[in-house]
Amino acid sequence: MSRNIFLVLILTFVLSLAFNTGVQADYEGDDYIEMGDIHRIRVVDADKISYSEKAINKLDRGVINGATFWLEIPAEVAKVSKEQNPFMGATVGVVHGTITSVVRAGSALFDIFTFCVPPYDKPVMKPEYALNRADEKIKEFLW
Repeated sequence: MSRNIFLVLILTFVLSLAFNTGVQADYEGDDYIEMGDIHRIRVVDADKISYSEKAINKLDRGVINGATFWLEIPAEVAKVSKEQNPFMGATVGVVHGTITSVVRAGSALFDIFTFCVPPYDKPVMKPEYALNRADEKIKEFLW
């Protein structure tokens, strides 16, 4: 029983770190009257929340890269095909892409398991997402 309570407390702490925005209101808010006293409602401007510096961004990056790490293979095939020739892309590109996708999957696992540990805005691999790299390299090859 005490172990379950401890796990719930740890989970609550981690989630509070992940979703803590730390954003201050631009203005105090609107006035309202309660029992003859005037009070202010505090407001938060959602456009000013910077998720790139929060733990939830690191977790999100890990999950997205974990689902799309395989896109490194066609990206590398397109890159090698453009730089050399399509035969080299189909052989060497597949090998390089497989190695790069394994590294991308490892960085995704790292981001998922360490999402509550700063820094949150420094990805292990560049570009931040495999999907962005695949999109860029395939467009370069085709157009």
